[in-house]
Formats: sequence, structure tokens, C-alpha cells
Amino acid sequence: MDGVIWVATLERTNIRFFGGLRTIGGTIVTVEYKDSRVVFDFGLKYDPANNFFDGKLQLRTTSIVQDYLRLGMIPKIDGLYSEKDLAGNEGVIPAELDKRQTAVIISHIHLDHIGAMGTIAPEIPVYLTSDSLKLYHALDTIGEGVPGNRDYQNCDYDQSFSVGEIIVTPIQVDHDILGACAFHIETPEGSIFYTGDLRLHGNYPERIEQMIQKAKECGFDVLIMEGTTLNSVEVQRDSMVSTNKIFEDLLTEAQLPRKMVEALEEAKGVGCFNIYNRNLDRIEGILTAGKSSKRIVVFEPELAYLASLFMPESEFAVYLSSQTKEEMKNDSLLEWKKAVLERYETLDAVQINEDPSRYFVQNSYEQTMEMFDLHVENGVYIHSNGVPLGDFDPSYQNLKNFLKRIGINHVLVGTSGHAIPNHLQYIVDELDPDFLIPLHSFHPERLIPRRGKQVLPEYGVTYVLKNHELTKQ
Repeated sequence: MDGVIWVATLERTNIRFFGGLRTIGGTIVTVEYKDSRVVFDFGLKYDPANNFFDGKLQLRTTSIVQDYLRLGMIPKIDGLYSEKDLAGNEGVIPAELDKRQTAVIISHIHLDHIGAMGTIAPEIPVYLTSDSLKLYHALDTIGEGVPGNRDYQNCDYDQSFSVGEIIVTPIQVDHDILGACAFHIETPEGSIFYTGDLRLHGNYPERIEQMIQKAKECGFDVLIMEGTTLNSVEVQRDSMVSTNKIFEDLLTEAQLPRKMVEALEEAKGVGCFNIYNRNLDRIEGILTAGKSSKRIVVFEPELAYLASLFMPESEFAVYLSSQTKEEMKNDSLLEWKKAVLERYETLDAVQINEDPSRYFVQNSYEQTMEMFDLHVENGVYIHSNGVPLGDFDPSYQNLKNFLKRIGINHVLVGTSGHAIPNHLQYIVDELDPDFLIPLHSFHPERLIPRRGKQVLPEYGVTYVLKNHELTKQ
């Protein structure tokens, strides 16, 4: 049987790491028991300064898997990609020749966790929570899905499902995107708890407390936890804040609308904002800020479509850009966009310029040139975790240069989707794992368990969970 993977039947759980150990995102981990395997997550690491696809280099949609493998953007994992997509790529055995039962589980749909999920062979199920799947379908409709065509399966919070002899249970967490979850992964030799991305300063901190309680009830041997905000200064446990007390300089998600209103009231002129479309909590915050400041919120069509699905009772207008006007003129509007423009009031720059102080207008980075048409005197551009996120992205300086040139004040009003270091430490202390594996961080070594053993894994090494003990093979 040439090329077929013969499955070992040793009664132990093997854990391997293929991405995300010292990067932000790109987490890819496999858990195997006998002839069963789960993989989580399957995104691309977030590194805009070194991104091959910079907007000029075009992705070849006919050879995504081959090109991603050559560029090192996805790992060489046997039995995960289809024979057709591999096209004879040496060193990778296609899914058709792999006898293991494999499933991919996705904790949430930020691109650093899902960016490559479209490359997975169609016969391998890819699970998203029902909330994630609903949001993903909406994003895919407006052109913000991931490359590759395949179907996805849904799973529900607290509802276990099996992948062979491995039992997976999604548990809801709070992150800055709908549908985020942790996973409890149980095998006959032990169990693993993977937190995905999470935070305590969002709108639903109770979800984290509930997650902690459920994890304790399920029991686990190994905790795999994100550590995005960890820096080069070690966190001291005695400076840890409680879940009810946030650092004074840390804005919670609930505080953002008030801060936006303050910036809008000081500006007097037009208000513009840049947010990430996937953050529904932030969209609601924008709507709240608009109402509180007595301004009409004006969304670009893509965000308006999302708001129409997830906040159908909200009031807002839709911005008519020069591109959208051209599409209307040529009768080339996509159906989803046509439906949005028919349902909501539409405004262009000429109408907004009649009284700029009445409006709070979305301006995503891709639409920056549209600001040339707006009267921005005494206006404010509120940057609220929209792309580009910061100095680590070369586009950030470009944006700042543009805003300076047109003479609009650039104000940062946002908050992270990731738990601050002291909150990370609180969660670890509460979960009190026997084995802690921190990842999704530039400095994972800074997250230290209270009692158990910290494990900083390496690529290319198998970690064995047997009889509830984790060892390095």
C-alpha cells in the first residue's frame, strides 16, 4: 500500500506544535490518540511587516496550498491537504491516503486563527461554533472570507462531539469577536484545555469566570493558553488585579462609547472612525456613541450589511463612495450591496458636507482617499483598533501621513481583545494546571503556573500525555 499512512495504535496521546509558539497567531496544534486526530486552530501568523501578500503581490487562487507550503505559511502536515491541491508536493502525504480520523476545530474567526482553513481537504470536517459560522457566512458574502472553497460544520457551546476516541467540548469565552470559544479535549489517557483568545475587560467578563468553572468541572491535565500581551517584563503575581478592578489606564469595551463622545464633542466638525468589521461589540459601541453625541452614524456598505444582520433594529445611514456610485451607474452592484442600499438611507460626501458636525462616518483604511471629498476642518479621525493597528504595520505611518496632510486630528480610542498580563495570570492561577503550555506570544515564558510545571514546547518534538502525565518524547 504505497504512500498510505499506517496508524500506530499505542494507547497514549501525542501533542505536536506546528505554529504559534512565539508568534501572535498562527497557532496550529495536533492532538492524536490511536487513529483519531484533532487540529486547532488553522490561521496565519499576524506579521504585516513581513507579509508576502502586501496588496501588490497577487495570490494565485489555483495553487494556494502549493504556494502557501513553499512560502512556509502553512506547515507540512501529513493527511491534511488533498492530493489535487498538493500536486505531487514531495514530503506531504495527501488526506486521501491517511487512515486517521481527523477534524479541525476553530476557536474563533480572526484571520490569525482561520486564515488557512480553506486549504484543508474537503473530506476533513472543520468545526466552528454556530455563532462563528453565522458571522463567517456574512463575512464571506461581503468578500472577507478566506481563500479556498469548502464547507464548514457547526458545533455548540457545552455540547460535546467525538472525533474517533477523542471528545471535544467547546466552551464560550469573551473575545472581541462573536463565537469565540475554548476547547476541552479529552482522550482516554488525559485531557487538554485550550483557551483560544480571551479577555476579562470586554462586555462579558462573566464568560471567563464561567469558563474557569466549567474547566474545573471537566478536569484537565494540560492547559494550553494564549499570552498575546505578555512583554519582556515579568509579571509579578502580587501586583495582580482582581477580576473586578481594572487598571486605571485600561479602557474596557463598555467605556469606549463615552470616550468617543468626548472626542466628538471636542472636535465640533465631522467625526470619522476606523474599526475592524469583525468586532460586533465595537459596532454597537459606535452606534451608542453616535446616538449619545446626536450624530448620524454612516457605515460603509460592508459594515452596514453586518449591522443589518446582527443589529437589525439599529438606525444608521450608508455611505456612497465614488466606487459605489460607479457600480450603481453601471448596474454592477452585488445583490447584498443592492439590498443594503435599498433598505437604508444613503449619503454621499456632498450631503455630509452640508453640516459635517451632524455625522459620524466610517472610513476604513482601503477607503482613505474618500476623505479628500469630506470637509474635515475641526474634525476628528477616531482610530478604534481598525487596520492598520499600529507602528508594527508599515501602513500605519502611511495613514498618519495622510491624516496629517488633510489636516484632521488622529485620536486613538480602543482596547485590546486580549487579556492584559495580570488577568492572564489570574486565569492561570484559578485554573491551577498540572502542566501549562503558553503560546500565541512573543514572551510565553512570562506566564508561570502557581503550582504546576511550565512547558515551553519546540517544533518537531512530540509531547506524550499518558496516565495524565506529560512528557517529552
